[in-house]
Amino acid sequence: MRKLSDDYSSEVALKKLNSRFESSNAVASTIKKLTEKELCTLAALCDGNTITTMGYNITADYGVNRASAVVHSLKEKCSIPIASVSVNTISDVNNATKQSKFFITSEDLDRLSTDPDMVLRTFQRESLLRKETLAQKEIKRLLRDYGKDGILALIEHAANDDNASDKVSSKN
Repeated sequence: MRKLSDDYSSEVALKKLNSRFESSNAVASTIKKLTEKELCTLAALCDGNTITTMGYNITADYGVNRASAVVHSLKEKCSIPIASVSVNTISDVNNATKQSKFFITSEDLDRLSTDPDMVLRTFQRESLLRKETLAQKEIKRLLRDYGKDGILALIEHAANDDNASDKVSSKN
């Protein structure tokens, strides 16, 4: 497995991404906000490559430090549909572990080439639904643990904390 930076400098990645998404203002403006590592990772994924974290024996095209954090950031910033598969592996220090290999499916790559704005809207909508579902699960847990009155007290306390910090910052 090669280091991503061996083949994807930030300049090369930027050229590739700008060329690929020149018809999409939304993607073009998002690309400008990416870090160098995110830029290179996205370019490699859009070229059909697989990415994983360095230091593991996984069949992947490129390795990146903290690949899952980079991919999470890309999903949040770009709303690009990046898939993953969990792989049983051995680390460089011979510890058995599971590690993720990240990629963009061929179907999503095709859709990104033909209508990137539609792909982004769809992925953003799905992401919002996932966040809402997680929030509802958390609220149910809070209800179970604290009850309705307890949750209202927590909300009131948080609102008072925000007001207190606003007052402190306005005095400075």
